[in-house]
Amino acid sequence: MKIIFAGTPEIGLETLKTIHGSNHEISLVLTNEDKPSGRGKLISKSPVKIFAEDNEIMLKQPKNLKEKELVTYLKNINADLLVVFAYGHIIPEEILEIFEKGALNVHTSLLPELRGAAPIQRAIMNGDTETGISFMKMEKGLDTGPIYSQEKIEIEENETSETLTAKMSEVSSSRILQIIDLIDKNNFKLTPQNSSNATYAPKIMKEEAKINWDESAIKIVNLINGLSPSPAAFSFLKNERINFYLAKLDQRSSLAPGEIIHISNEELLIGAKDLCVKIIELSRPGKKRQAFETFYNGSKKIFSNEKVFT
Repeated sequence: MKIIFAGTPEIGLETLKTIHGSNHEISLVLTNEDKPSGRGKLISKSPVKIFAEDNEIMLKQPKNLKEKELVTYLKNINADLLVVFAYGHIIPEEILEIFEKGALNVHTSLLPELRGAAPIQRAIMNGDTETGISFMKMEKGLDTGPIYSQEKIEIEENETSETLTAKMSEVSSSRILQIIDLIDKNNFKLTPQNSSNATYAPKIMKEEAKINWDESAIKIVNLINGLSPSPAAFSFLKNERINFYLAKLDQRSSLAPGEIIHISNEELLIGAKDLCVKIIELSRPGKKRQAFETFYNGSKKIFSNEKVFT
């Protein structure tokens, strides 16, 4: 089949590579516009764009998917199927209707659970122990289409969004050709979603990343791990922002939310409403994240007087 692939971040890259290496043809790649990123806010290309350019695949980065010229352009490609994985834009209905075989979306949850923009982060933040990948036929509604297939994925203890994203990428790339081949042969059964069971995973807002130490320790651990590596949960010590990337629950009791309960060269424990949060990885803004032992060796001064995170 002739396929148009729409995606932007790293998570979709292995899936794109798998399709490109098959007997199907990637006729076009759609990806987001180049954006500033990193410490220096330099304009950078998406991983999907870099792969497309390196492999001389036709590429477009449209600002507006509703432009008539774009719709006409896509029609003229005469592709059979659209595959979407973390593209970052809502696909208009008039584009979905172009493809004879429809549009396949790879969604990183077990739909109808966690519809929306941030299912990986929200699953960890919610304390879920299981999530998965849904291969969904796209329709007008947001993540409401019927399901071709689903694959369950365990959320392990102290899982972060970074490690769970890697799992999602691997599962998608290992299954995508089977799903595409079923679509190609019209040999599939679609399962409608039960919208009465739907839950939602809205985009992460900046204010959500600020840690409230009056919450339970497990909720704070899930927040830190769920927002790692980006946007990163944070708190302040001596008015200096500290970003947290990996934490574990510690069963020692705490009566002082935000207070440093224990600190040594090897360990930082911060009190929550009930138990303690053990910090494993952290950083100052704009700096590389570090294991606590390394961070502490270079930053002992900020812990010398102030003993409470706010």
